Amino acid sequence: MSTNIPNYQQIVVAIDFSESSKMVAARALDIAQKNGAEIILLHAVEYLSPLAFGDELVPSPEWLLVEGELIKQGEKSLRAFAKEMGLAEATILVPSGSPSHEIITVAKEKNADLIVVGTHGRRGLQRLLGSTVNSVINRATCDVLSIRLQH
Repeated sequence: MSTNIPNYQQIVVAIDFSESSKMVAARALDIAQKNGAEIILLHAVEYLSPLAFGDELVPSPEWLLVEGELIKQGEKSLRAFAKEMGLAEATILVPSGSPSHEIITVAKEKNADLIVVGTHGRRGLQRLLGSTVNSVINRATCDVLSIRLQH
């Protein structure tokens, strides 16, 4: 049986800065080196602004400043992470929004052919409540490699 599996050229790697992020990045780097692929490191900032019950939701300049600071800190942390992992040449992206949505959106925009994410393989109630990885696997238009992490 012959299979023609194309080489990966654009790999989106979702980083959450947990200890296991290094294992996810190392696996993505290995795949990238074997395929001559480019890596896009992504960390989504999910900022939930404070809400007061009964009030209309009107974006406050203070909220935007907090979100901007979170994005700046995310970019700084992701650059440091990339350097530590030998990925200084990788594209760094820190969008604001739901992690699963941002991973899918970036993968589509960058024509990624592989998304690499980490999973803890949770069961029961945690799985029923959904997870970023589950959402990415079910909605991605490209291959998804889910790295099983120790917990």
